[in-house]
Order: sequence, then C-alpha cells, then structure tokens
Amino acid sequence: MTSITATTPIVVTPNALTSSMIGTLTADQANLATVEQQVSTGNQLNVASDNPAAAADVLQLQGSLTRANQYSANAQDGIGWLSLGNSTVNSVLSVIQSVKSTVEGVSGSTLTNDPATISSIAQQVQSALQQLTNLANTQYENGQPLFAGTGNSTAAYDANGNYLGNAVPPTRTVAPGTQVAVAVTGPQVFGSGTTGLLGTGQGGSPVGVLQQIVNDLKTGTSASISNVEGTDLTNLSNALGTAETAAGVLGANEQSVQGFSTQATSTVASLQQELGNVQDTNMAQAITSLQLQQVAYQSALYATSQLSSDSLVKYL
Repeated sequence: MTSITATTPIVVTPNALTSSMIGTLTADQANLATVEQQVSTGNQLNVASDNPAAAADVLQLQGSLTRANQYSANAQDGIGWLSLGNSTVNSVLSVIQSVKSTVEGVSGSTLTNDPATISSIAQQVQSALQQLTNLANTQYENGQPLFAGTGNSTAAYDANGNYLGNAVPPTRTVAPGTQVAVAVTGPQVFGSGTTGLLGTGQGGSPVGVLQQIVNDLKTGTSASISNVEGTDLTNLSNALGTAETAAGVLGANEQSVQGFSTQATSTVASLQQELGNVQDTNMAQAITSLQLQQVAYQSALYATSQLSSDSLVKYL
C-alpha cells in the first residue's frame, strides 16, 4: 500500500488545472446569469429549482391571494347591490308616505258632492301605484332585477303586480364559509295578496292596497270613503311597516358587507406584501451581487485565458 508523506510533492497536471478553472468559470457564468435574470424580471424565483421550498410558499400564497381577491370582488359587488337596493327602497318609502299623507287628509265631509277632488286623489294614488311598480322592477347594472330573488332574470313584477321571482335572495360569499344576502325579495318590500301594494286586480292579480284605495275613491259612497279612512289606511300603514323592515335588513347587510370588504382588502394587502418578500428581488442587494459576480466572472475568464496561453507555449 503506497503512502504519501508530508514531503511528497502533489503534482497538478495541466489537464486537472484546466478542468478546475473551466468548472469555476462555468459556475461563475451560471451565477451571473441567475442574478441578471433576477434583476431583469424583478423576481428572485423564476423557476422552482431556484428555491423549491420558497417556490412552494409562493404557490400557497398565490392561492390565498386569489381567494382573498375574489372575496374582495364579491364584497364590492354586494355593496353595489345593497346600495342600489337601499336607495330604491328609500324611494318606495317616500312614495308610500306621500300616499299615506294624502289619504290621511281625506274627509268624508270634504269629499261629499266633490267628484273633482275624489278624481284628483284617485289619480294621485294610481300614479303612485305605477311608480311603485317601476321601482319594483329596478335592475342592477348587469340587468338583473333587484327584487326578483334568484328566480327571474328579466323582471320582478308584471304590469298587474304579479310577482315573477322566487323567495331566495341572491347572496355573495365574502369570507370563508360566510355568505350575505345582497338584496331582498319583492314580497319583503311590497307585500303580497290583498295587503300588498302592487296588485291591480287584473291578469290574475289580487286587488292590492293602493288599487283598493283607488276603487273605493271612485265608488265615492259614504261607505267606500269610510273604507279609505279606515281599513285602507290601516293596510297602507302596515305596508309601510313592511317596507321599513326591508330597508332595515338592507341597511344592516350593507354595513356587514362593508366590514367584510375592509377585511378582504386588508388581507389582500398583507398577502401581497408577504408574497413580495418571498418572490420579489431585493434590487439593491441584487445589483451589488451582480457587480460582484461580474468581477468574479471576468477574473475567472482572465485566469482561464492565461492558462490556455501558457499551455500553448509549453507544447509548441
């Protein structure tokens, strides 16, 4: 068995030295290319092999960011629905209150032998009925009726006050496992049947509160005028209460969705920052590294060229 003593010289052949220097040159070239790519793309991770563990973190963060962005978009859409719903129901309340004020001013003695006044009031109520029908068919920007639930894509009510939707309000997912209704259905605002606001008594619809007021005014008898002052006014007050309840639901839901929207926006910002910490290039550090890599590469290139020159001279 041959042993090498401390005094035994170690001979490095030209081939071994050349291979070593070329290996160094290749490694420096690869490092330089990597840093150049990081600077040009702004990403310190361009392929998974750059850092497999960090690449896995990036994929996880990107998935979380996609979900958070979707929650934020859902919340913003929900706010749009609820804001329009609130303003529409406020208009509904204004119309009902105006009719209620007019009806409360009706007096049997005042209306006696005064068909012109009766006709004028009836016309006002009839106009209010048309206004409410139009409001009931308010559409969101995508053409979806606000008050049709998820059941009808074109209108919530027909011209006679028949409800065309269903009892399921649209919802939006605004957080993991959390859905919030972004509208109320037509009956929640306008009631239904003979105590509802919109029925005209035509086309299979019931005679609603407003149409009943019109009918009683047009009849013009003492009994019918008493109905306007009594039963009709009571039904109208109850209908007003129904719409007010719907307004409360919409207001509470809008406030809730606003909170979820703020939460989602904050989460998106936090995830973007975290993702940037893992994925983005630290430009100051990368540029310094690039300069060092360029110097190292130039040095290795020069040393290799000198070695090749010596070798040629030796073997000429």
